[in-house]
Amino acid sequence: MRINKFISLCGIASRRAADTLVQERRVQVNGETITDLGHQVDEISDTVTVDGRKAALPKKTKVIAFHKPAGCVCTKDDPQGRRTVYDYLPPGYQGFKYVGRLDLQSRGLLLFTDDGELLHRLTHPSYEIPRSYYVWTTRPLSESAAQKLVDGVDIRDPDDPEATEEIAFATDVYLENGFAELVLIEGKNREIRRMMRAVGYEIRDLKRVSYSHIQLGDLPAGEFRELTADEMNKLKQAVHL
Repeated sequence: MRINKFISLCGIASRRAADTLVQERRVQVNGETITDLGHQVDEISDTVTVDGRKAALPKKTKVIAFHKPAGCVCTKDDPQGRRTVYDYLPPGYQGFKYVGRLDLQSRGLLLFTDDGELLHRLTHPSYEIPRSYYVWTTRPLSESAAQKLVDGVDIRDPDDPEATEEIAFATDVYLENGFAELVLIEGKNREIRRMMRAVGYEIRDLKRVSYSHIQLGDLPAGEFRELTADEMNKLKQAVHL
């Protein structure tokens, strides 16, 4: 990469102003002052300084979409020795954090990111990021039960006499052929399972199919993919980044 482009991408100066910095002998590459305006640098292996300060390209946020299989846990290390979601990821993604949990038996879309602020905004209720789930129950969900889920149900533990009221709701419920689709904007612990229990239903299978506008699609279980540039832009727009 030409030195003036590198300096410009680092946000230090425009390309024309970067040429002036080179001419004024204010730019060093690997400790040596350069004067050639056409000097090429490797953005990974070369160290560039301007006026003695290291020039660095802005960090490029990455997000991956992962199809979590049922039976693995959302944790880095499991004391019970169960398989974790990180067991499916290569070394380059081991430092990424998952965006919202899926419980042991739930499956479907799980996002991972290396950006802490993006993670915070995607999971904080104030940003109202929609998540869609397909839910299979032991008997078909009735229209009245679906309406209760939209109106809000108390999901406190009925076996805990000291538990206080905890209301959860779905923004939308669609009754499909054989299953229901629930759309939520919050991610409380085991929220959908507790909501279904509150209206008298038992879940057979639970699959998250979207998070914001990111779709699980036909991504096979246990596989992952990096989000496209367009998906990244839309994801950042959704959380005002």
